[in-house]
Amino acid sequence: MSFSNLSSKVLAIAAGEAHSLLLTGDGHVYSWGRGILGRLGQGSERDEYFPVQVMFGSEEHSIRIVQIAAGAYHSLALADDGSVWCWGYNICILIP
Repeated sequence: MSFSNLSSKVLAIAAGEAHSLLLTGDGHVYSWGRGILGRLGQGSERDEYFPVQVMFGSEEHSIRIVQIAAGAYHSLALADDGSVWCWGYNICILIP
């Protein structure tokens, strides 16, 4: 689905240092901005000037996102099953 065909209500937006996220009512996430360090979740470091959908799971197992957040070099999404999805600059992992 391209952003120009977006037919679902926008529920939330999040802004990082040089990228943005958008969450729609159907549980899809879109990202755009600077792609460096993988913060757009597209599998590359390519910049995107218009929102592109971030894919979660597989076609057989659809993941519905309910909340989003963005940091300087990373992005996060909370799914309705309680799982947390993170992507971007993975320099430090904190384990409690």
